[in-house]
Amino acid sequence: MWEGLEVFTDEDGSAGAGLDRRRRGSDNGPVPIVSLPSDIEICYESFGDPADPTMLLMHGLGSQLLVWEEGLCCLLADTGLHVVRYDHRDSGLSTIFDADGPPGGRPYDLSDMAADAVGLLDHLGLADAHVVGFSLGGMVAQVMAVEHPLRCRSLVSMGSTTGNREFGQPAEETLAAMLVPAPEDPDEAVAKDLADRRLWASVWHDDDHAREVFVDYRVRSSQPRHAYDRQRGAAVSMGDREAALATITVPTRVVSGTADTLVLPAAGERTAEVIPGATFVLLDGWGHDMAPGAWPILVPAISEHCHAVDRASVPAGDSNR
Repeated sequence: MWEGLEVFTDEDGSAGAGLDRRRRGSDNGPVPIVSLPSDIEICYESFGDPADPTMLLMHGLGSQLLVWEEGLCCLLADTGLHVVRYDHRDSGLSTIFDADGPPGGRPYDLSDMAADAVGLLDHLGLADAHVVGFSLGGMVAQVMAVEHPLRCRSLVSMGSTTGNREFGQPAEETLAAMLVPAPEDPDEAVAKDLADRRLWASVWHDDDHAREVFVDYRVRSSQPRHAYDRQRGAAVSMGDREAALATITVPTRVVSGTADTLVLPAAGERTAEVIPGATFVLLDGWGHDMAPGAWPILVPAISEHCHAVDRASVPAGDSNR
């Protein structure tokens, strides 16, 4: 499964200290992979100073850690955060099960995916992290905040939903495009990715840049249809999660975009209504993507919440954190 992939760890399980401290993994070089007690292997990369508060970035359905592009991760790290992006199970360079699914045959759900994130924090020796999830990743992040609140310093749910189908369902054309399987031919698959992206893109969408990202996806790891379907099954298997979300106690920010036709802003508004004390931020022009043109508004929308939580947690007179 990992033939040709160079994997490294130090004795403490962390990425090699000889790498640039801003970026301890690489798209083009060695990347760390952790084997969890569950036998799931998780690929991750980190940016910034490990002494800074950690931010854990979760990607969406059918995506990879590459959606959180290196430039975006570095901008977040430059605000004073240790940024970790990773591939969910059945994505990227993490474990991708064969068509029969996980051993034992039990379908996994959002709780299992949240447990993967906790396992990654354990591997990194981290007590907690600011957990930032986009789309499917937002659902995983929400469940992590419900089931593992002590591991979530704060929650940022982006372009995501509570599972209540009355709020924020995709536009008709968007839903129809989503349900069409990707072609087997790599070039045709990239063309479909690009056509779909235009339906829910930010106003800053750039075809050439998006095409490069989609090609990188295919070169790095092409997700089998059965893996995509399992992730989608995990997203819907827990149904309406509003009762559980109402128990969240960690500081929460919910972010939606006015141009998102895949998860409409109403879903974000509902999420913020359900989670006690949550704040809602609606970004003008942002769609269901991480277009570089959106980074100037995405970085503060994410990082300012995390830093506010960190400042509030510092005891009076303690300036060392």
